[in-house]
Amino acid sequence: MIRCPGSGLAILLLSACLAAPAAPRDRIPADGPWTSGVVLPQSPQAPGDPDLGRDILLNGDFMTCGLPYRMWEFPISRGFIAGGFGGSEKADTLPGRHGKNTDMPYYLNAFTAPNGAEVINANCLMCHGGEFDGQLVIGLPNATADFTSNSDAVGTVEPDEDLWDLLGLDAAEIEQAEKMFDRARVLAPLATMRTVGMNPAEMYAIILMSHHDRDTLAWRDEPVTPIVVRDHDGSVIEDPIFTSDPAPWWRAGKKSALFYNGMARGDHRGTMALASSVCVDSIERARVVDGMFAHIQAFIRTIEPPTYPRSIDRSRARRGEDVFLANCAGCHGTYDPDHPDREWYPNLLIPLDVIGTDPVIAEGGVVHSPELVEWYNASFYGQITQMKPDDPFPGYMPPPLDGIWATAPYFHNGSVPTIEAVLNSGIRPDVWRRVDLDSTNFDEDAIGWPYETLTIRQADAPPADRKFIYDTGYWSQSNSGHTFGDHLSDSERRDLLEYLKTL
Repeated sequence: MIRCPGSGLAILLLSACLAAPAAPRDRIPADGPWTSGVVLPQSPQAPGDPDLGRDILLNGDFMTCGLPYRMWEFPISRGFIAGGFGGSEKADTLPGRHGKNTDMPYYLNAFTAPNGAEVINANCLMCHGGEFDGQLVIGLPNATADFTSNSDAVGTVEPDEDLWDLLGLDAAEIEQAEKMFDRARVLAPLATMRTVGMNPAEMYAIILMSHHDRDTLAWRDEPVTPIVVRDHDGSVIEDPIFTSDPAPWWRAGKKSALFYNGMARGDHRGTMALASSVCVDSIERARVVDGMFAHIQAFIRTIEPPTYPRSIDRSRARRGEDVFLANCAGCHGTYDPDHPDREWYPNLLIPLDVIGTDPVIAEGGVVHSPELVEWYNASFYGQITQMKPDDPFPGYMPPPLDGIWATAPYFHNGSVPTIEAVLNSGIRPDVWRRVDLDSTNFDEDAIGWPYETLTIRQADAPPADRKFIYDTGYWSQSNSGHTFGDHLSDSERRDLLEYLKTL
């Protein structure tokens, strides 16, 4: 707040003080859904070198094992390998990479495995590298990754000695190839998604915990901790796909707790190290990978959101800021792109009965699979980052909204194609399909993807079309809740949407 002078230069400065607007945070109403929230406190983060973290992310061996690089050298196998990682062999390359990585798709790393074999495996950009307006953005969720045919991809190849001889693999490379195929047979069936863009991160984490010994991290092809997902009444849920949409990395610097439900408390690197543990078979190797993620997290904390690349109606945006402060800022914070040090983010956890969005992710470790939270917290990774999905209650953290315009689809499960529909629950489609996967095809008015509403369920659509359809009728895929914009007039929504482009 500006303090108006009481003497001396008071006459000269009086008009300036009277004209000075209240600070944005002071313009937030006292009452709103934010009053039900609880602040999640910040925790110290391990120091790291951001430049080294970027190098490790784009060139490093944190995935530990991989397919032999020699397999990538055969053009006929490149499409199969890229598809197995949910991407394209023709994806963009990135500057700042070296060695074999210079020409690799941005989401794949070539490195030397511990047994000396030259291999390739995915890096974090498989999920956290996406395009907007045809430009690759590090930290943007990958909305075109295709994990709908994981099981089919693994099942089309039966590796044997004849294949290894054909490829000219040596003993170390064969060891790596067999390990990758064995682990893929475990991961793929349970992590196959229904729709292009859906992310299997939650499913991967569940499987990795289930198949690693908690105390030694030794891998077992058969579950050490059986995966049983139950409903509130204790009944087993069939085909339990935990649907989620990756969050943009530039939020990490503001959030005190990671994930949509704020359950990851403490240093943020533990859960990322778990996500990369498919080939980690010992505590010793886990410690090495953990050291890498201290630097990778330091790099992630430096990532800034992109700037809206198209035109903005500034007069509407100015009016929209007033709408935002009156209706949204109490949960999502205040923004000043020109002076980030003046921004404020509340780090609130909002109860499920207040926010009303699909509860599955929030209740996953409380109702559906609590034994996996127990596994994690007692494991090596739990010494770094604790999981607390019910502290003080199951809920969701309203995210920072920097760069929100680039991150369609919306809600934690990707169930809503535009921000306009987020702000008006009455127009949300029940079953819908993105018009195309072209990142330059962007609805500037609704902010999000051009889409078409369908009158049939996903399961009733032609087989070739199903993977492009989002059906909100499935468990974990509801588009309900967050009705806080329903009371706004059409004009207020238009102003608010224009303001969000400035963030």
